Amino acid sequence: MIHKSLCSTFDAIDAIKAPQTLKLETEHYLLKNYDISIVKVEKAYSAKIFFKPFAGYNSSQMHSVKFSQPVKLTSTNSTYFIPENAIHLNQHFTDFNSDDPTIEITGSIDRLSTAGDDSNFDGKYLRLVIPVISNHGKLREVRGWSYTADLSVKDRNLIKVIINNHEYHFFEFKFDENSYLVIDTTDICNAHMFKNISHNILLALGFLYGNLYLDEGFILSSTTAEFGQINDVSYSTYRESIMTGYRIHTTNAYSVHNMTGKDEKEIKANEVKVKKWIDDLVEIEEPIFSALCELFYNNEPISRAVIVTLQGNLLALEIKGSAYSLALEAITAVLMEENNENRPKPVTKEVFKELKTKFLKTLDEMLPPNDENKPARLIFKNRIENLNTPTNTDKLKRSFEIVGYDPNKDEKSALKARDKFQHGELPVSDNSDDIVFQEVYFMTLIMHRLIYTLILKRIGYSGYIINYPQLHSDITRRDLKEDLFYKL
Repeated sequence: MIHKSLCSTFDAIDAIKAPQTLKLETEHYLLKNYDISIVKVEKAYSAKIFFKPFAGYNSSQMHSVKFSQPVKLTSTNSTYFIPENAIHLNQHFTDFNSDDPTIEITGSIDRLSTAGDDSNFDGKYLRLVIPVISNHGKLREVRGWSYTADLSVKDRNLIKVIINNHEYHFFEFKFDENSYLVIDTTDICNAHMFKNISHNILLALGFLYGNLYLDEGFILSSTTAEFGQINDVSYSTYRESIMTGYRIHTTNAYSVHNMTGKDEKEIKANEVKVKKWIDDLVEIEEPIFSALCELFYNNEPISRAVIVTLQGNLLALEIKGSAYSLALEAITAVLMEENNENRPKPVTKEVFKELKTKFLKTLDEMLPPNDENKPARLIFKNRIENLNTPTNTDKLKRSFEIVGYDPNKDEKSALKARDKFQHGELPVSDNSDDIVFQEVYFMTLIMHRLIYTLILKRIGYSGYIINYPQLHSDITRRDLKEDLFYKL
């Protein structure tokens, strides 16, 4: 049984989160040796300094405070460091009628660490702790492990993630009504690599289940894999979490099917439809989740494409298709490169050479070489030279061939529509607002499914995903006659 030591982790996190007043050790002539009070607030720390103006002080001097990096904060019991560009201060003047000349300087701190440099975390076992706003287990739909802990915690689900032959433990727990996602190394690691690994593990979870938890986190180091004693702890805000709820995988058919009905007979009929999925909707296997994490870690363009996809889920319909188009392009480029695939050209080199000769001859006849025709000739000649360049649609089709998937008629139409989306156009000809909405929404749902199809087929996933084009057929008025779960 896997065991996790959490007491020392919470002790270290509680210490760095505690409200405290420290000495600001800086050589800056305005704030040298001033006391600074820091308090942990949502997604950062608040900071406050009570500054005493001196003779000749001008308020504009405070607008351009530049600290030598890192900024060191000390007290009798603690020493902390604020990395470069992680502290932001503003001055607030007291009432003009007040006799107190004190200026209150407030601000925020984005990063805070017990170590003066990230290199202090290198060559140690590392742990990332992400507080999450949710009371439901997030890892239970991946077939993993349970574990014991030195705290009484709930939702003890753990996944062993293998990335480039290194094992990481991705686990969750609920403690004192708060939920946490945690990533541990099982080997010594360096901070930069661990941050990248952790990001892509969290991204894999977000890709499958719609929510990417990235607001803030704590990285802790230890000289042992058990994390019984913590050496350093570092707090940081990250990018804003992406909360879409737009999951692609579930083991709960009831969460997708409409269980309401006009009468008891109809409700029972709906229940029969749901129960037929009990054996087919299963947890994602641990190796598949690992393959997803590894794919993202080894291919930064795909990692970015997934971020774009998740953000696209929240965008207005008019630009959602453009986001999905960019994601499809990025994923396709990686798949083509992985397989040493050249973009398929319309004709062979020999045929094109003959065609180009005839086109250039016609160009010379219609626009003879002279100064007057030079601008037009440059444009036409350039286009003639690139006539044998394959279309993006051909390239996208080839990417699906690589993963062994044959797009159907609607999916091929969506791939063609991608080009219009990417140029800021909508792939519809009807002017009716309702028809435009239905058609564009349908196309984006299909494109969204194609993105997941490419990635999941690439990592060897064989199973069911939520079929959003069919699920939302009442909105798009396009009943595909498919099940609400789509087999890959």
